[in-house]
Amino acid sequence: MPVIMLLVIWRGCASALVHCQHVLNTCSSFHLLMISGAVLSGGKSMRMTEEKGLVLLGGRPLAAHVADAMRSAVDEVVIAVAPGLAPRYREALPDWVAVAEDRVSDRGPLEGLATGLRAAKGEYVIVSTCDTPFLRKGVCDLILSAAVGREGALPVVGGYDDPLHGAYLRQRCLFVFDEVLAQGEHRPRDACRRLDLAMVSEETIRMIDPEMDSFWNINTPEELKAAEESMP
Repeated sequence: MPVIMLLVIWRGCASALVHCQHVLNTCSSFHLLMISGAVLSGGKSMRMTEEKGLVLLGGRPLAAHVADAMRSAVDEVVIAVAPGLAPRYREALPDWVAVAEDRVSDRGPLEGLATGLRAAKGEYVIVSTCDTPFLRKGVCDLILSAAVGREGALPVVGGYDDPLHGAYLRQRCLFVFDEVLAQGEHRPRDACRRLDLAMVSEETIRMIDPEMDSFWNINTPEELKAAEESMP
């Protein structure tokens, strides 16, 4: 391989490593704050035969796997669910998970984000969807660290920023989310454009989660089977 190409690759890796270290060095800052985790489980599942967050993986609901991963990184965990589903989730999940129902049905993931932030008490809230059972604590810490001093942070996955796996300054972002919903917009990216958000590159995330397992969405029975087979 030409020397110039090797130098470019080395510089790229070094840059990601330095950024990763810089972000993780701010962990002491956010550990002084109250941090919440919010699992988003209010969306309709068109490809699963039952409520997605309650689908069993390894004998436990998908949402429970996500809540467990978050618990080690935050001070409290809440889950946002569709109207009428709170009793089912309270029965299926540990009692340390607070369950909150969306105020309005069928307003998409932005409604779930608002519900999660409204139910949370932390200064910042890390969010993830209920169908990402392989979420890693280190990824939560990384995104939260990037959010400190800003209005939040989003991971960049596959070239796109991902609002459903971000961290948000709770009061400010809840205000914006409610404002956007009141204007009839339902897309998280419409709200995120109004916020001062840091971006965490995929290259940086892969330093902690090389296979990006934290963002593996289980959407179909076939993917559920694959997830079962990948478990130890």
